[in-house]
Amino acid sequence: MDSVGQATVIAIPQLGLRRRRRMVWISAGALAVIAIVIVGIAVVNLLLGPPVIHVGRGPMALVVTPDGRTLYVANADSGSVTPITVATGRPGTPIRVGNQPQALVVTPDGRTLYVANADSGSVTPITVATGRPGIPIRVGNAPCALVVTPDGRTLYVANCGGDTVTPVATATRSPGHPIRVGNDVGALAVTPDGRTLYVANNFNFGGDTVIPVATTTGRTGTPILVGNFPVALTVTPDGRTLYVAVDGDVGPDAPGQHKVVPVKITTGTLGTPIQVGHGPQALAVSPDRRTVYVANADDDTVAPINIASETLGAPIRVAGVLAHGGPAALAVTPDGRTLYTGNIGDDTVAVISLTG
Repeated sequence: MDSVGQATVIAIPQLGLRRRRRMVWISAGALAVIAIVIVGIAVVNLLLGPPVIHVGRGPMALVVTPDGRTLYVANADSGSVTPITVATGRPGTPIRVGNQPQALVVTPDGRTLYVANADSGSVTPITVATGRPGIPIRVGNAPCALVVTPDGRTLYVANCGGDTVTPVATATRSPGHPIRVGNDVGALAVTPDGRTLYVANNFNFGGDTVIPVATTTGRTGTPILVGNFPVALTVTPDGRTLYVAVDGDVGPDAPGQHKVVPVKITTGTLGTPIQVGHGPQALAVSPDRRTVYVANADDDTVAPINIASETLGAPIRVAGVLAHGGPAALAVTPDGRTLYTGNIGDDTVAVISLTG
């Protein structure tokens, strides 16, 4: 009995050990499979990039309505604007506008979409509820940027073929006296209180500036030297900081720096420039006021900048490694869940989830 009992005592732990070893091998195998699946998904995502919506040729501008229901895309080379239902991602029938639509803006009440037609020298108003375009508003030469004051009363139009900005009364859709602001005006931004308009001046190599304009008087302030080729502007919702995307000497191999320059609004002084990817073309602030997104057209990426620390996060790819997206425009939904990029390299809009 002792020998039998002893044999029994010895056999039980050996069986348990074998089972434990099997469980370890099974667990290790499962983990290996999971790891392979995760790596596989990452590789596929890298190859394919994020989901995209095919639109017209040359998606140069994006805007989301305040209610978050509709994304509009300006198709520069198609002379149209494509409405996209945000909930489904389905594009609607393109709306015909002028030649080379370059910029979009929606009024704060969400009723009217304005489209800057660069080659037509006009701005087309579109009724959001019906999608019907109104009579084009004649402005200056080559309008390429738009902004509306927070009270919705004034639309400002940058005439990029000259040196003026045209104010337009939205109630009557009548243009006012053009404001002279410098050479080759470009991007626009307005402070949340509506008191100051900022205008980027391009192509003054070695001395490109952003000029503040008092909206109540139309008078220009002291130019702010930011670097070569400022291409995009945005103001934080608290009105404290103006961010300026500077494209250096232009091009991925240019010697100039590709950066975003923070400007303190109260003093007009520059903060430390933030180096970004090649070809920064557009800026957008997240609704939670924590992040500024930068579209890097030559890198096919979007760079997130933490507003509090003014540090750069990991770049987000907007196209697969075998494709060229060329993001030239950005828009974030009001709920902060989705980021859109207008990719002029393949005529798509990339849909990027920000929810993790």
